[in-house]
Amino acid sequence: MKKNTYPVANIGSVSLLMVFIILCLVTFATLSLSSAAGDYKYSRDTARHNTDYYNACNAAERKLKEIDDILETAYSNRPGDYYAEAAALLKTMEGTTLDFTSDEPVLTFEEKVNEEKALNIVLALNRPDKLSGGFYRVTSWQEISTAGWEGNDRLKLIE
Repeated sequence: MKKNTYPVANIGSVSLLMVFIILCLVTFATLSLSSAAGDYKYSRDTARHNTDYYNACNAAERKLKEIDDILETAYSNRPGDYYAEAAALLKTMEGTTLDFTSDEPVLTFEEKVNEEKALNIVLALNRPDKLSGGFYRVTSWQEISTAGWEGNDRLKLIE
């Protein structure tokens, strides 16, 4: 009696196709997981930065309220010599820098956002005859880097 032989190629083609499909699915699943982990890290870092930034903005607004109260006190005490009284009272606030060299005096202060960034706020004090719009104008409100920069300009050509 003669034994029937089956061709080997017909039996393995389905198995090879299944292995290829499984490898594709595993690759796409790995890429999807990697992308999701990157998105999660990015959104977590963005949320942390936004929280730190808005906390610093709130602290800066509280400091602006203090400055507004000081300027109001200075104007009510000595309206004729408003700038001199304001300078004397504002020097008691720590963390502020006054510049009375220009026509419009400038007050600058910083509020820390995190270890590497800070808010830099610059105010221009209004003249005593222009106080209807307030005691000052915010001329700059920007986030600056406070971290040191160490440049590395060396190229490793030969080890």
